[in-house]
Amino acid sequence: MPSSTLAKPKLAQQHPTWSGWVDSCDWVKTSPTGTLTLPANASEIMILALDPDVSVTQLARVTSRDQVLAARMLRLANSAYCAPLQEITTISEAVVRLGTASVRNVVLATCMASRLQSGNTYGAHGRGLAAHGIGTAFLAQLVARVAIVNQEEAFLYGLVHDMGKLLVLQLSKDYVRGGGKAPADDAVQAVIEARHAEFGGRVLREWRLPSVIEDPVIYHHRPDECRSHPLEAAVCYLADRLSHRYGFGCKAMPDLPVLDDPIAVRLGITEAWLQDLDTRAPELFKSAADAFA
Repeated sequence: MPSSTLAKPKLAQQHPTWSGWVDSCDWVKTSPTGTLTLPANASEIMILALDPDVSVTQLARVTSRDQVLAARMLRLANSAYCAPLQEITTISEAVVRLGTASVRNVVLATCMASRLQSGNTYGAHGRGLAAHGIGTAFLAQLVARVAIVNQEEAFLYGLVHDMGKLLVLQLSKDYVRGGGKAPADDAVQAVIEARHAEFGGRVLREWRLPSVIEDPVIYHHRPDECRSHPLEAAVCYLADRLSHRYGFGCKAMPDLPVLDDPIAVRLGITEAWLQDLDTRAPELFKSAADAFA
């Protein structure tokens, strides 16, 4: 047997092709870096923020341990988006101003932005995916307001709706680290198109986020199939389409139909609302990007 075969790592021996490895879902156990995990401090903050009885003091103390996260919270609390009447200078004040749900969202946005800075893993895709996530998050809040569903939850599932794409891109690099041949770009793109929503749900389940966040991500391209949280899935679907309409992190599609979409009709989107959003969208996106930069 050739020495090169003997030296070949176990991963590539068991799965001769990247597509086969991905389809097997064996990567949950064999991926060199594992699935997309949150830093320990972020996981602790997320768990606290999901607790309805958490105190401001508890959340502020844990958040203050991470200088990057603390700085981003203060920036957001003082941004035009939050429009504070006076400058907020402490983490405790920021927690009160933002609310625990927004703190959770800032944690995820910060982790997402930090992860996407890895050029070795996400390459040219990273910046666009980050911008698309932030833009969709803010649009989801606006759509949720019309649909009368929870706006902070809408921000969160809008933010992470394409998280599965990050996982697929990471797996393409992990397979190479495991000794396999680098998959062709079109093979990676095919898996992204077919399975990113499913994989995104897997990531959020790993993070122990509630089903009201997970389900809209899984069904954001086919909201009519969502049984547990159909309204939230519809909000995520429309926010994603609007984000593509305005080119938030992707090529703009200004002619993308909205008003004749039955889901937009179901959510109560009107021509006047859309015209107003068309006017304000660029500035909204700039404020969002500045707040989370």
